[in-house]
Amino acid sequence: MPLDDRLRRAVDTLGDKLRDEIAKELSSLTLAQPRDEAGIHRIADACRALDYAKSLTDILETLATAASNEAARAGVFLISGNAIRSLRLFGFPASFEDAPIEMPLDRAGVIRDAIRQKVAATTTDGLFDTLPPDVTAMAMPIVLAGSPVGALYAEGADLPTLEILTRFAARALEAMTAMKTARAVADGDVA
Repeated sequence: MPLDDRLRRAVDTLGDKLRDEIAKELSSLTLAQPRDEAGIHRIADACRALDYAKSLTDILETLATAASNEAARAGVFLISGNAIRSLRLFGFPASFEDAPIEMPLDRAGVIRDAIRQKVAATTTDGLFDTLPPDVTAMAMPIVLAGSPVGALYAEGADLPTLEILTRFAARALEAMTAMKTARAVADGDVA
């Protein structure tokens, strides 16, 4: 066999091996999931609703409502001294509907962790009852000017989505508080 034919055959064989190796590598890669267009629209709708909220309570209730669209259970809890108290709940058993949930912060599990650490916290242990298998409970702190004032609690939601919603709500709370303070100062109501 002439040298040219042997070289061509060697290059073809090498090319086939290289193509097979590349194909194996590509098949082992995990490609990014397609974007959840409906989820992106829900986040955008929630951010618009937070923008249009008329009061601090309205912002927090809108946050809880938006989270309830993403989770099996959701609620906003605010710090009250050394305890937490629910402001708005969705998806909780009827036993929690008669009065707000109140508990010492030290016994508030994942909510306590999020508030104290000022970062998202997750657990597979149920705070209010046993969680179904493969469901994670999570809490996102609501932080205003560096200080936590409460947390968004949810079960079975996407953590990055909750983080976006909670951070946007916190900025809306800060902006509304700043505007109220500026108006009070301008009106001479604050010394």
